Amino acid sequence: MELGAPDKNSVEALITAWIKWQDELPENSEEKRAKSTLDENRNEAERLKQAFGHMMVYELTKPDAYAYLDACVKAGRPAKGNKEISLMRTILEYAIRLGMIETNPFDGVRKNRTVVPARLVQDHEIALAVEVGRKMGAPQHIVALALKTAWLCLRRSVEVRALTRDQILDEGIIWTAAKRQGGQAERKGLIEWSEELRSTVDEALAIERHSTIESWYVFGNLKGQRYTKGGWKKTLSVLMDECEKEARKRSIPFERFSLQDCRPKGVSDKLAAGASDTVDATMHTSDRMIRKTYDRRRVRVAKPVR
Repeated sequence: MELGAPDKNSVEALITAWIKWQDELPENSEEKRAKSTLDENRNEAERLKQAFGHMMVYELTKPDAYAYLDACVKAGRPAKGNKEISLMRTILEYAIRLGMIETNPFDGVRKNRTVVPARLVQDHEIALAVEVGRKMGAPQHIVALALKTAWLCLRRSVEVRALTRDQILDEGIIWTAAKRQGGQAERKGLIEWSEELRSTVDEALAIERHSTIESWYVFGNLKGQRYTKGGWKKTLSVLMDECEKEARKRSIPFERFSLQDCRPKGVSDKLAAGASDTVDATMHTSDRMIRKTYDRRRVRVAKPVR
């Protein structure tokens, strides 16, 4: 076989071959996935290997997909299961391309029902996180400012954690979209400075680091290196623990939140303010995803016909 077909017909070998194929595709290939997407796929692939790796590709059937989805529901991760089965279906399309099978056994699989997230972070919660972060000092200070920046710039988690000093320009911050479909050109967007955004970023840059590298990560660790997912999660958890304690002392409401919650807040706040540049700010190509996923407004305001 050509195209990097696996020597064996096992699902594990197929998954490994698919990742290798993706890695070796030219950067301008319509088939190549964005780096952030592929990094996520690697983690998903490990779970797929655990579940199906011992099987032969030609042995897979649709009930195998449903058994996996059911197991994910029981484990409290239905949405993750949906993503992983979707990836497995894509990998099985690669098996068809290689001539290993003729039809995709995971075609037409119905995904788990999931609840659309409704969490809308409040202004006072972000303010408290920044206040507490300052008191705790780095690294919680760094994480708190990252949360605020994600809100102000409507950015994805991976984009904020990957922000480097060379993205900071006189005009504002230049961002590269973390996700893009195959064949799409790389999309960049400039979020212009506001007084609040400028002061937030300046505060982050002023935190002393143990690094002289000019391109260090703005919201990285004290060595200027990018946080691992585990390191970020742990640091954020410590910050949120302290925020909860402080909120109880003040008798104010507070619910834990993460970088993923800040983008919907930014979108919702811009829509509520009647902004016309929300699509440009998110770097989406239409407002469909914005309305479906990120708009968490509780109250919608509209004018009458006359």
